[in-house]
Amino acid sequence: GFRNRARRFPALVNCTVIDMFQPWPKDALFSVGKKFLSTVDLGTDKERDVIERFLPFSFETVNKATIEYKKKERRSVYTTPKSYLELIKLYKILLEDSRSDASAAISRLDNGLTKLRETSDGVAKLEHDLKGMLEDAATKKEKAEQIAETVSKEKAIAEVETANAQIEKEQVAKIAEEVGKKKRDTENDLAKAEPAVEAAMSALDTLDVKDLSSCKGMVKPPPNLDEVFAATMCLLAGIMPSVIIQKNGKVKDTSWDAAKKQLMGNIKEYMMHLKDIKAKVDDGTINPKNFVEIRQYIEQDYFNVETIKSKNQAAAGLCGFVLNIVTYYDIVTTVEPKRKALAEANQQLAEANEKLKSVMENVATLEEKLSQLTKELEGANASKKEAMDAVAGGERTLNLAQRLTTALSSE
Repeated sequence: GFRNRARRFPALVNCTVIDMFQPWPKDALFSVGKKFLSTVDLGTDKERDVIERFLPFSFETVNKATIEYKKKERRSVYTTPKSYLELIKLYKILLEDSRSDASAAISRLDNGLTKLRETSDGVAKLEHDLKGMLEDAATKKEKAEQIAETVSKEKAIAEVETANAQIEKEQVAKIAEEVGKKKRDTENDLAKAEPAVEAAMSALDTLDVKDLSSCKGMVKPPPNLDEVFAATMCLLAGIMPSVIIQKNGKVKDTSWDAAKKQLMGNIKEYMMHLKDIKAKVDDGTINPKNFVEIRQYIEQDYFNVETIKSKNQAAAGLCGFVLNIVTYYDIVTTVEPKRKALAEANQQLAEANEKLKSVMENVATLEEKLSQLTKELEGANASKKEAMDAVAGGERTLNLAQRLTTALSSE
């Protein structure tokens, strides 16, 4: 029955406290107290018997008081065997402390009597020592004041240099912020150029030697096809040796026959030079006029991959390459001034950092020197205080000794 109810209603168990504290009988308390006090010196047998019987009595008295407390306050207070053992332990500690205090008092009294006897002989020596202390204190005080003056001057210098270092640090931080901004702008612009160059190189990868060879066999190309090849001739001016240029750097002849002869005479070389254009754009060795001349073609409405692709697959790949490499060139030439500005800013930042390093090293040297002087000042002040305290202590001791000897003389 109770088992089933406890399982159905867990609160019957969870909200129940089982009182497992059982009191010890008085004889047991007496026996335990006697055993634990057997090694303690309690005086005569009669005194020992009284103490051993008092401990159980006091413990039982507390137990009775807990019952009264529960009746009045409705709260339980438990005394356990552990409490009784702690009571015995506390008694032993208090007894030992009381005996130690008494022994110390006896010792202090004996020492006091000895000091009284020695006071008369020590007064003369105290007067002599006090005179030397006064002289030593005056010397240490003068030394401490000199060091304090030096520290004050060095501290002022260090504060000025620290303020200058802070100004330099702020300037360097400002320059670093500007350099970071320029760097991010440059990297962002270059990142925009990457898709263009990738598209350009991908367009070249779509080219097939056979498709280009088929173009070479055309006597008359479809409309606008020849202008795609003319645009590549403009790009390769001064790069591919077979492309004939004038003294001003422009292509001499951009006709279809010239394109077939100068470009498609060696198709592999033609492809190789087209792929080299990006590297020449990057290192700045390509003639800017090439990109000026090519714009007359790429600005035409028909000059796009979809339109040219409807006429010839190979020409469409060349068209895509031209458009994207021109876009890449435009971005790179826009970024180049930013690159130069970034390089100059980096140089300025390096110089500012070098100057800041020098200033910070100077500040560190001054701070180290100031720290050393401060330690010396603290040592001097401590020595001065020690001397002054010694003088004050000597004066007090001498005054007390004189009063004591006078009182003893009157006795």
